[in-house]
Amino acid sequence: MKILITYASKSGAARECSLLLQKELSGSTVFDLNHGIPALDDYDMIVIGSGVRMGKLYKPVKNFIRENQEVLLKKQTVYFLCNAYPDTIQKTIKSNFAPELIDSAICIESFGGYTPFSPPKGDPTTGLDVENIKKVAGKIRGF
Repeated sequence: MKILITYASKSGAARECSLLLQKELSGSTVFDLNHGIPALDDYDMIVIGSGVRMGKLYKPVKNFIRENQEVLLKKQTVYFLCNAYPDTIQKTIKSNFAPELIDSAICIESFGGYTPFSPPKGDPTTGLDVENIKKVAGKIRGF
């Protein structure tokens, strides 16, 4: 199975989570949506990650989802959100994803995140839910 991991990040949390997922999913490809749109036809599964600020996904991710919704509905999809306040994740999901995307997703998970405007010094996994990243990687490998 060919897996594409896409993300957009301002603080670096979604990038770090994408790289951690890639380590767990050998042969997967990571793509930064701030640098364009990848060819989705080449992949069986699309993983989409975004930072969240004030309850909203980052614009490159929002645009990517909107412009590719029909393709995404035909692929296996996983979404992850990097949010320093995981208790708000359900509200964020409902306000940012069309119901059909939610229903068709393998999962939509929070991977934790960095406190706004202050990425961690030292260990880049500080604030991230590394165990949940590994759990989601296991779900993906199960497909």
